Amino acid sequence: MTSPRERQYTRRDMISRTLLLGGGGALTALLAACGSAVTTTTNPTATIAQAGGATAPTSAPGGSGGNVPATATAPTAAPPSASTGGTGTGKTIPELRIAVAALPEGMDPLEPSSNVFNRANYSCFDYLIRLDYANGGKLTPMLATAWQRIDDRTLEVTLRQGVKFQDGAPFTADDVVYTFNRIITNKDSKLGQANPNFFPFASVEKLDEYRVRFVGTGTDPIIERRLATPGAQIIHAKYHQQVGAAEFRLKPLATGPYRLTEFVIGERMTFEAHRDYWGGTPAAQKVTFRVIPEVATRIAAVTNGEVELITNVPPDQIAALQGRKNLVVKRKTLTNVHMLYYNGKTAPFDKPAIRQAINYAIDRKTLIDALWLGNAAQMHGLQFEGEDLYNANRPATAYDPEKAKALLKEGGYAGEQITYIAASPNYYTNEREVGEAIVGMWQQVGINGKLLLTELAQKTKAYSTAHVTTISATSFVGDPEGYLWQPLGPDGTQQKNGYWTPVGPFNQLGQELRSTLDGGKRTANFQQMLDIFEAEAPGTVLYAPQEAYAMAANIDWEPYSYYYLDLRPYNFKIK
Repeated sequence: MTSPRERQYTRRDMISRTLLLGGGGALTALLAACGSAVTTTTNPTATIAQAGGATAPTSAPGGSGGNVPATATAPTAAPPSASTGGTGTGKTIPELRIAVAALPEGMDPLEPSSNVFNRANYSCFDYLIRLDYANGGKLTPMLATAWQRIDDRTLEVTLRQGVKFQDGAPFTADDVVYTFNRIITNKDSKLGQANPNFFPFASVEKLDEYRVRFVGTGTDPIIERRLATPGAQIIHAKYHQQVGAAEFRLKPLATGPYRLTEFVIGERMTFEAHRDYWGGTPAAQKVTFRVIPEVATRIAAVTNGEVELITNVPPDQIAALQGRKNLVVKRKTLTNVHMLYYNGKTAPFDKPAIRQAINYAIDRKTLIDALWLGNAAQMHGLQFEGEDLYNANRPATAYDPEKAKALLKEGGYAGEQITYIAASPNYYTNEREVGEAIVGMWQQVGINGKLLLTELAQKTKAYSTAHVTTISATSFVGDPEGYLWQPLGPDGTQQKNGYWTPVGPFNQLGQELRSTLDGGKRTANFQQMLDIFEAEAPGTVLYAPQEAYAMAANIDWEPYSYYYLDLRPYNFKIK
């Protein structure tokens, strides 16, 4: 393997970038203080592999805070609508070309969920239930037409009839049972959230061809929501058994509106429309995702008509793109938070006072105003507004440089270098720019910070010997189970890798949170877990970003507050 190359970025480089982004004098000064404390490491070697109007159900427990199991029903043969399917305008185009910063390396629902994975995966696979992001995350029929709580751990689901897989085979209860049995017997911790911990089912039983019973291992307040989240995509049982897991991840078959027909890892993915899709005729005959990591090149591609849609438009480019008559820019604040995680195994981060000092030294409002140009929201802790357990009175994470200095002294900080890992090119919008600014803020209070830029594939390894890494947490299930308990609980990477061992009762509170229907108990436990997270500081929240997309003016498509790129007829039409 070729050894990594390193390049030092000068003070002039960083100040120039900040001025281009519209940053004020204060941020420019911070970056000047940062000096040349930025290093880039790259690995030029890449591996390429190639393979050719229904009434929506409601559920109190599924909304996280209810005390009594609810019965949810919907018509067995619901007509196409905005909530279940639909035919759009009837207009179609030969191809929709989408430029993205990155693509996944596989499409098996058992693989780790990520922004790039969910973006490409969502229009290939269907779920039993979906979260309707156009209506506040309401639970909505998909491959299931009805579901009913039998007791606090049992759910019976009625399946949609007449659905075909992308090869024409019929969808039945056998596919559902096979899908979830594969999950609950999964022992590979590398396979993301599709494991028995996130799907705590004791059994999944076929009642008849179109009815299935799910039985939990215990009381489960969000069992319905689990069926609507990444990992719960329904797979083609017979096909998976025929080709095996290795081939399935590159050539999946499902019931969604688009079938993957070409997969060149790291370059492109091509999908063809599923002509017999139960939800109506897809608006594009073919969809191609192209990897274009560089922002300027992506913008040029959509401006010149080489692609019809691009993702990850930086805030400083929005106004210019909005001024073009042939383009439309759409933005959505995400139920996602950009965060930092801390490695407590690497001194001096084994001391909570040092980690707390790092947090108090970050001026989040300046990051939002100067680098995001206001296109991000300040967080009141690691929680999302609109969810049942949200506490609007929780204070925003404070910026207090004097307190940071006092904590550094309390923790015995002796000027050790603090290494901050970020991806290059940016995986998260503004990832590098924010890192440069934060290192400058740290230096203002006496922290010897250094930003290390590395390829995305090398980021996890680099973090294992560093202090800080960038991360995001998404409310993919509409409950803290997804963004607090799963990543930061005992099966999350922070605890499993020994980067954080809670001193307070974080794990006990989390176990109780996920095993009671008592809304008051769940709220109290969640807020206490947030208290522990802030006191022990295994990381910190930065802001909730706004994701921006630019598209051709004839494309009628709406972004969600999650990273799904939904190309079903109800959400993607041609004007």
